[in-house]
Amino acid sequence: MPGRPANTALDGRAARFTALAIALAALVLMIWLGREDVPFVRAAILTATGQSEAEATSTGNPELDACLAKRVGDVDKLLAEGMIKESQYSAFKRRASSYCETQFPPAN
Repeated sequence: MPGRPANTALDGRAARFTALAIALAALVLMIWLGREDVPFVRAAILTATGQSEAEATSTGNPELDACLAKRVGDVDKLLAEGMIKESQYSAFKRRASSYCETQFPPAN
């Protein structure tokens, strides 16, 4: 027909399928990138791989593991007691981890 535009490769169902595929790929990428930060995603990955939380967080260096457990535990306690805000938590945790990794370098 003269008034109707020509069909393109992404008309109708193909366009919807392509959009759905892109959206699903973006969702999978977001989950993968945030797997350590989102608790239910981390738990699902640990369950699927059969690991425990202790195995997943082990660095291979017992001194570093002990330091991280103490320092990050202290930061968790500060958050629970209301001494720091939720927005400060990640910075405090990062500093505690950095301190421990400086004192006891991780085993490679």
